[in-house]
Order: sequence, then structure tokens, then C-alpha cells
Amino acid sequence: MGRLLIGLAALALLALLAATAASAAPGDFDASADVLAVSSNGTPSFLDGGLGELRFDDNHQGLQLDNVRAGYHGEVADIVHFTVEAISYGDRQSNPVDLTQAFAEIRPFPNGPWRSRWKLGAFYAPISLENRLQGWRSAYSMSPSAINTWVGEELRTFGAEYDLDWLGRQRGHDWELGVGASVYSWNESAGELMQQRGWAIHDRQATLFGKIGGATSVAVYDERLLTAAGAARAGYYLDGTAKYLDTLELRALHYDNRADPNAYSDANYNWPWHTQFNSAGVRWTPSTHWTLISQWLAGSTCSFAEYYYDCWNFAAEFLLASWQRGPDRLTARYDRFDMDQTPVSEPGAFNYNQNGHAWTFAYQREINRYCSVALELLQIDTSLSPRLEIGEPVAAAERELELALRLQL
Repeated sequence: MGRLLIGLAALALLALLAATAASAAPGDFDASADVLAVSSNGTPSFLDGGLGELRFDDNHQGLQLDNVRAGYHGEVADIVHFTVEAISYGDRQSNPVDLTQAFAEIRPFPNGPWRSRWKLGAFYAPISLENRLQGWRSAYSMSPSAINTWVGEELRTFGAEYDLDWLGRQRGHDWELGVGASVYSWNESAGELMQQRGWAIHDRQATLFGKIGGATSVAVYDERLLTAAGAARAGYYLDGTAKYLDTLELRALHYDNRADPNAYSDANYNWPWHTQFNSAGVRWTPSTHWTLISQWLAGSTCSFAEYYYDCWNFAAEFLLASWQRGPDRLTARYDRFDMDQTPVSEPGAFNYNQNGHAWTFAYQREINRYCSVALELLQIDTSLSPRLEIGEPVAAAERELELALRLQL
């Protein structure tokens, strides 16, 4: 009943925002609502503090309100732009309505072939090649890859980013190049969920101020807040892009939150997690119908556990193929991932490790500009050692089928 009331309130919010859109400048406002029919055999997920790899489990099936979201995009004096993304999830979240991004961009006019951009606020690092829709959603499936699921769960840039692009195509060249750098804080809890549960696949983004997980009697770990460990040190990332015509895009990024694992937070009862990784990806569009995407991410996260210093190495990659013709899109994706605790510094300590793979098949059809439908089948097979601690088998084969109706403005 509680989730139903939240869902109805969220739909009412969408209607209210839609009513105000008439007074906004064209293109300033967009909103969407996703309603699902779900069949799942999954075990309790991270939303309930469990070790399931899917968003929905066998206790949360049937008709579900996925989310209601709204975005506002404005500008001041031509070169200053701002974006705010608000969302309400129809699940076990602490805030009925919250933000996922809120930032301003300063885009000076290009100087010859060079273009600069500053971004300030809370936003996603330029990692994903999938999540291209407004609201940082995948353009190819309901659930993004394991890599971009984790980015949505644990990573957000709270700080500043600078990008410099060389606009070669304006000078008759086939390539455009770009480099960027960011300095940020409040991301010292990134890596904690990776250590506890490893990789997962779902569309549930962490919000800026809300807590998720661990709110039930079956919780394996406590509720998590995106900014949990404070801001003792500034982190950074460096990225680069290369684009060839409208056919090929290459992207690479190095990330280091520079957290000090020795700096225990009394306010949050937590040790910071020093997380660093590299990612690389390619998107190839050989024709008007086909898109191929491959991405890789690997790194480590280290912290004190029971006063012993431990690290967990993690890696994932995926290959996606998508075919679109008119209003129809078909997508298939294969994910492979692993996580391993090494070394285990405490004698006789339990080793946390995971390995697995997943297949995702999705069909989307745009009925009109306001409505679309999607069907997604997700199969994820994992071996996760921490399940032994809660009396579950190490190996699990979890399956989820979703039929989605998306209303959008």
C-alpha cells in the first residue's frame, strides 16, 4: 500500500510538472514515467540489503511503478546552461522525490577550432556510451550494463569538470578530439557496495540525498548514502575522446577518488574507500540501422575491514549490438564481470569474491512521441562467496522479464 501511495503521488507530480511545462520555454522541460509488469526469480536485492543482482526479486513482481522523472534545462546569457534531474522511484527509498543530477555548464563560444566547457555541480563522469537519454538512461535497453549499473549506484561527481575539444570537422578533417579533467569530493564511499555485493544489473540510480538498502530485517548491510564518507580529500579523473565522422567514438578515463582509508568518519561510522579504475570504450555505427558498443572497466577499492587493510580488485566488460529501423529497436548484450578480495590480510578471514556473466535481450517500439513500449529479458549467472554467510548457495541463476510502458513529454 505504501509503494502504491508513493506511486500515485509521483504520477501526480508528473501531471503537475506537465501543467507547468506550458509556461516554460520550448525544450526546457521533459518528463517520463515508466510502468512495469515484472516476472523475476531473483533473491532479495540491494534495495532490501540482500545479495541479489537484479532490482526485482520473487517478492516484488507483478505491476510495478519503475520511476517518474522530470528534467529542466535552461540557459542564461547564451553561454551558461543548467540542468536539474528529479526522480521518484516506486520502491523502498528514503526520499519520495530526490535529485540524480544538478549542475551548471559554462560554454564559451568556440575560438577557432577550439571549444572549452566548464561543468559545476553534481553529475556523472563521462564513462557511459550506453546512457545517452535524458536522465542518464540507456538508449538501448531498460537495464544498462553491469559497468553502468555500478556507475549509477556508487559514482557521482560533486565538483568541477573542464573539457577542451578540437573541432577538426569544422576545418575539413574527419576527426574531432577532446580531453577533460575533474576535481571532486564526497565520493569516498564509492567501492563499498562493490566489496559487499559485487556487480549487478538494473536501472536503479542512487539519488543525491536518499538512502537505499538495508532497511529490512533481512539486511546483509546497512543503508547507504551516496555521500556517506565525507570530503576529507579531493579526487580526480582524466578523460579523452576521439570521434571519426558520425561512425566511430572512442573514450577512455582514469578515476581516483584519493580517499584515505585511515581517516575514519565518526559522523558516518565508516572508513573511506580508496577507489581507482580505468575504463575504455568504443561505439561503432557502421550504418543507419546498426550500433555496436564495447566497454571495459577495471580497478580496485581498498579500506579497513575489522581494523585490517584489505583490497578488492574488480573488472567488467560488455559487448552490445543494436539494430533499429523506424520505431523499432532490437538489442542484445553480453556482460562478463568479476570481483576478488586480495590479499586477505586477517588470518583465517572470509574471502569475498564474485564472477559471473549475463545476457540481456531487449525490444523497444516507439508508438508516438508521447508513448513507447519495451520488452526485456535478463539472465544473470553468478558465483558470489558472501552468500554462504546468509545460508544461500554460492551460485545463483537469476532471471527477470519486464514489459514496460513509458509515457514521456
